[in-house]
Amino acid sequence: MKNLLNQLLGEANPSDSALAKRMRLHQSWWRAFVLKEEQGQHPMAKDQLIGSSIAKGEVSYSNFLDEYAQRAVRETLSERGSASKGMISESRLFNNLLSSQPLCFNFFGRLKYKLDLATKVIQHYYPDVKEVTNIHFEFAPNAAQNGDNSAHDVAIEFETADGKQGLIGLECKYTEPFSAKEYRNENYEKLYRESDAFVAGYDELTNTKNNQLFRNQLIVESALLNKRYDVAYSGLFCFEQDDNALTKGAAFQKMLKQGEERFKIITLAQLIETIQQLQLDWESREWSMMLWARYCATRLSNNLL
Repeated sequence: MKNLLNQLLGEANPSDSALAKRMRLHQSWWRAFVLKEEQGQHPMAKDQLIGSSIAKGEVSYSNFLDEYAQRAVRETLSERGSASKGMISESRLFNNLLSSQPLCFNFFGRLKYKLDLATKVIQHYYPDVKEVTNIHFEFAPNAAQNGDNSAHDVAIEFETADGKQGLIGLECKYTEPFSAKEYRNENYEKLYRESDAFVAGYDELTNTKNNQLFRNQLIVESALLNKRYDVAYSGLFCFEQDDNALTKGAAFQKMLKQGEERFKIITLAQLIETIQQLQLDWESREWSMMLWARYCATRLSNNLL
């Protein structure tokens, strides 16, 4: 029986961290027993298979939980051009179940097309939001002149009660580490000096530990300085068991003035709980339960350990 289960679950990755190992198993369980699909290509080794990938997801769209996520993927890809910021790896998006890229569409795709629901959800974390007006994926506004290809995984545009235009830019993590590369350019230092957001020094903000979150913060600071938005926030949306992400997010908050207001940390479980406490139609409630099962409900795959 154990041999059969291992065969169904597929290949693992011996170099995984403890968190990645556990969640790879959970996504392998999802693929084998929910999607009932064969394992797909290893994202980093094209001649190998891995249990947390599927094959031909660009045809089946089975990496996405509902029609709203699928629609958001199609529209986002069709609207991207050569000048679009950020990067979307279509192989990762369609076939890697462990990736945070499809996770973004699964959590926020429905909200993009149900803006009343999105408003109620986002107001729980940002009380000054009167109305969510749009949700983008892998997005940075043209007004963000930070001189690189940085983009928010999810960007939420909104309006306040007094008519101000706002932006919330989120970095999304499931098990992936933050980028370890240190990026620096003249625009970063210029924005750092012109913005009043930071209390930490430039060298500390651009080091390996903080560089990715710092660059994301510069997107909103640049857009504010260039008057594209009247109010803007950044944040981290991450798995509640990802201690590395939570620790780095909390440390980054302390590097900002009014850090807990300017940079919020929201976990997957917290967002699901917020959604489930609302009055929902049954389809949306079922979607929230599928989010829980797909990304958080490790007890469903505990018997495979």
